[in-house]
Order: sequence, then C-alpha cells, then structure tokens
Amino acid sequence: MRKTLCLLLLVCLLLPLCACGQEEASYPVSLWFSEDDPLASAMTTAVEEYNRAKKASAPPLALRRFENDAALERALNTARPDLLLCSHTLSFSLDERSLLTDAVVSVSYPEAVAYRAEGIGRSVYPIGSRVQLLCAREDLPAGLDALCARAASYGADTRLPFLGADSYADLLCQLVLDSGEFHADRERDCFSEAFRAGWNALADAAFSGGLYVGDAGAAALLKSELPAVIVYSDALAEGVPVGYTLSLFCPEGTPLLADQRTLAVLSRDGKQQRGAAAFLRWFFSGDRAAKLALSCALIPALPGGEGADALSSLLLSLRERTLWLPDGGSDYIQNRAAFEQDFRRAMDLLK
Repeated sequence: MRKTLCLLLLVCLLLPLCACGQEEASYPVSLWFSEDDPLASAMTTAVEEYNRAKKASAPPLALRRFENDAALERALNTARPDLLLCSHTLSFSLDERSLLTDAVVSVSYPEAVAYRAEGIGRSVYPIGSRVQLLCAREDLPAGLDALCARAASYGADTRLPFLGADSYADLLCQLVLDSGEFHADRERDCFSEAFRAGWNALADAAFSGGLYVGDAGAAALLKSELPAVIVYSDALAEGVPVGYTLSLFCPEGTPLLADQRTLAVLSRDGKQQRGAAAFLRWFFSGDRAAKLALSCALIPALPGGEGADALSSLLLSLRERTLWLPDGGSDYIQNRAAFEQDFRRAMDLLK
C-alpha cells in the first residue's frame, strides 16, 4: 500500500512538469514576411523542413504572410512577431530604435557585412542581397552612355524600344554612386554631373523611341522582345531567359546599390526567444543560408554555396564587392516611388 501511494505521489509530481513541457512546445514561434519578398517561397520551404526535423521539445515555427512590405509595416504598429523576414531598411531601423532582441545565437559575418549595423549577428541576421544586373541579347559596350547610345540608334532605326529597367530611380542612383558623390538626397544628387549625364543619356534614348517606360515589371520585361533589360537579380531566380547574357553595367570597384534581406528578432518572451534561437541555429548551420540565398538569386551574406551556372557564379564573384545599403529614412528611400513615376512620365512625353 505504501509503495502504491509513493508511486501515485510521484506521478502527481511529474504531471505538472510534463504539462509545462507541452505548454512550452505548444506556442509556435511566429515568423512574419511579405509575399513579394525575394525569399518568401524558399523560406516557407525551409520552415517546413525545420518543423519536420526539429526536436519534439522545440516549438514549431508558424508563418504569417502579408500582401506587401507596406502591409507588414502597418501590422508592426499593433503587434510584434518573434522573427521578421524583411529588408535591411526595416531591420536596421528597428535595431536603431532598440526594438530588437539578442537571440543568444552569435553568427560571425564578414567585416564587409558586419560593419553596417550594431546588432548584426546577434539580433539582425543578413541572408543575401539583390543587385541590379544587365540582361542582354547581344554584346554591348560597357557603361550606361554607350548602352543608351545603342538604344537611341536602335529606336531611330526601328521605332521600337531597346532598353528597359525595372527601376530607373535605382539605375540613376547607381550612376551617382559610381561618381563617388552620392548623398541619397534628391535636391543634392539631382544637380550632380553624373545624374545630369545619366538623365540626358536616357532622355536621348527615349526621344528616339529606344527606351521602354511602360508599367511592365521585371518578369514581363524579361519575357518581352527587348534586347536589353536591367533588373534586380532576384527576378532571375527561375533562370536566365534563353538568349540573354548577364553582366554588370557599373565600373569595377564601385559600390553596388543593394537591397539586403535579413532575419530580425523581436521576441520578448523567454520561451519564444529560445524557440527563435533554436531555428536560427538550425538555419545558419553549415552553408544552408548561403545556398538558400543563391537559390533566390541573391549574393550570399555568409560563406558557402557553389557557382552551378552563370548567374550563381556571377553572384558569388560579387560577394567581395562593397554594397551600398541605403538608410530606410533617407530621402532616396522615402521618395523613390514618386521619383520613378515622375521619371517615366517625363520620358514618355519625349517619345
């Protein structure tokens, strides 16, 4: 009888501990991202793999998708996820406002990446960066001036566009960066010699009909008959279209305008932090993060990955280049969309 009572007492003591373990694992770690994020599909697959492979005691990850970055940022005004997949412009600003949490997971980044923000490797984890690439159906001379001259000649002969860009605002930004005097301020940069030269070259191409200024995005431009298209690298994640070759259109050694995708940690609860840390340790083990970045046509922020084709080889070759990552609060970021509309409208009037 005494043994039976002891066993019953032991069971009673263990039940609350079991319940605590179940409770800890029953609250998923939340990860937010926008559906148009370059890493959205690959990260979804990675989370599914993690949830299958994780320890039984570790909480699963639960994904919440938003239509776009604007919707995601609005949601942050009323709630906080444990993990956030977003651009550096958002994660760095959250870090500066002390809204991020150290995940107790230290990831060592190359100095070219680590210098950019205080919390990199502790609360902000860069994954990869997208940059502008030139896709062309013919061998073209280096430099935008020569490219625009070819577009102007082609337009004059055929009255068809030769050159298109996913973002002319970013194209002009890269030109001013090449000059070494970029301020990310429209009032100052628009008076620079590099900006005026780039604007005039594009205007000459537009006047002859050689510049595409319609509303088609990167995917549509790549499927069109345009001989030359400047797009962000992630637009090529499904493969480089047949007949196109890849190159950079900016000089060797100049900074590359980039959009860096990151994971940021916002969790304040201890259990959720441990769950987030478990995922981060898994995600950044080996070269998993680098391979995922390459699969999405991004320059990996960490070592690893192989150049299996022309695109991945080019991206890996750019890993040592200096990347220019604009501040989220800069005039360039705040007014980029409005400038893009103004530019296309002005160029359309020249046709």
